[in-house]
Amino acid sequence: MHKGAINYIIKIFLQRTFGLLLYLLGTGWVFYLRGSVYFILYYVTALFSCLVMYRVNLETLSERNKIGTTTPIWDKILLGVYWLLSFFIIYLVAGLEAKKAPAIGGLFYIGIVLVLLATALSLWALMVNTFLESTARIQNDRNQAVCKKGPYRIIRHPTYLAILIWCISMAFIFETIFVCAVSVVIVSIVIIRTYFEDKMMKNELNGYKEYTQEVRYKLFPYIW
Repeated sequence: MHKGAINYIIKIFLQRTFGLLLYLLGTGWVFYLRGSVYFILYYVTALFSCLVMYRVNLETLSERNKIGTTTPIWDKILLGVYWLLSFFIIYLVAGLEAKKAPAIGGLFYIGIVLVLLATALSLWALMVNTFLESTARIQNDRNQAVCKKGPYRIIRHPTYLAILIWCISMAFIFETIFVCAVSVVIVSIVIIRTYFEDKMMKNELNGYKEYTQEVRYKLFPYIW
């Protein structure tokens, strides 16, 4: 379990480092202030989250390092596109457009706050849900049960809401048209994935249909 968790932590920081390199490739290896602030925060929040999870929910960290063989094909496709866009392409685009960004103002600081909010929500969900793997699947091999603790008392997919908040933060922090466009595509993928995953869990996970009667909203409280 410890080895799996460590491998997952290493993978997280390698992804972030590759994202940083793509951003710098786009800028021509120039460190712009908004990018520098964002990537420092990107690493600090990852380090903090990993340290907390290592102490609080080591099992989830270890399981997130695995790729479930029972993952449905729709999730493999959606997750693959999401992974490319959110970890790599959006940073290359941000770097290429760095010169077009306006002067740092209020939106940038709102974006920083939203990054922290997204991190907090995602970490909260990871801390309470042992079955929160990286892929969408019914974990019969782990005797999966419905999680009703923490943010799951309010919405059924809090980590996806955290991603949507992060997408808004990216649009605010980098403030360019194509970063906004990539963020919109990521939001669309997350909403589609939420729909399919929720439908799968209703049909296949014991107790989930009853849970949807207790917690009515998938992503947005009082909306959907």
